[in-house]
Amino acid sequence: MLLDGNLRGVQHLGIPVADIEAAKAWYVEKLGFTVVHEPVLSTPDGDIRVAFLERLGLMLECYQLVGRDGEAVKTRGHGAIDHFALDVLDMAGALAEARRRGAQLDPATPDGPVTLPTFWSRGVQYAFLTGPMGEKVEFNQRFDLSPTRRAENVGGWSHLGIPVVDLEAAIRFYSRFGFVPVMRARVEGEPPVDAAMLEKDNFVLEFYQLPAAAGLDGHIDHIAFDVADIDAAFNELRAAGFVTLETAPVLLPFWEQGDRYFNIRGPNGEKLEFNQILGR
Repeated sequence: MLLDGNLRGVQHLGIPVADIEAAKAWYVEKLGFTVVHEPVLSTPDGDIRVAFLERLGLMLECYQLVGRDGEAVKTRGHGAIDHFALDVLDMAGALAEARRRGAQLDPATPDGPVTLPTFWSRGVQYAFLTGPMGEKVEFNQRFDLSPTRRAENVGGWSHLGIPVVDLEAAIRFYSRFGFVPVMRARVEGEPPVDAAMLEKDNFVLEFYQLPAAAGLDGHIDHIAFDVADIDAAFNELRAAGFVTLETAPVLLPFWEQGDRYFNIRGPNGEKLEFNQILGR
């Protein structure tokens, strides 16, 4: 297994935004996230403002780019990473509260919750909200889990949704990092859609096979995995034949002592970051 003993789980989900204040307000006011860290990265084109927001173990990194990169963010659509999902106990109550706070249903589920009876052992219900940059934020209720598993209705991670053109290739790729298939299902339709859930350390990836998938960086830019030794991770993946998007791990002045990261691409073009927060 790649990065055995080094890969410690998911660290954050990266979302570039056009207006950092609007993004913070949306996630705090609509979904109850808390701002936990707000670094600023100085560049020749201006300051990049960043906000890390957290809810029950789900960490978002929103960042406002500048210059041409900032303008390009405004034209992004749904990309290789399609959506992220929060676990809810009661869909009707979660949606009613979110809409009371001003959140809007996404066009992907314009009529409200959709039920998938073939997912997990007893089915699921889901609905999408539209985030501040157009990202799809899913509420997901699994009927096989106990409704008394926590006090709060809206929890943290349910899963991360990635559409793929080759489901088996995605399973093989992520299995190399220790992800294990925990569910296979088919969604009937024209054409039917095959889906799989893979899990590692209680983090779930959802893959579903479409005739064509975006393969581009979208509203949701990347998922970051936490590693204990960034240099060891970089060297191991390069030795295993992976192409890194950076020539070496990059240092950022985030958190108390900084962090270092690099990226690779997944089988459908999704950006996968490996990140070590220094001093932890």
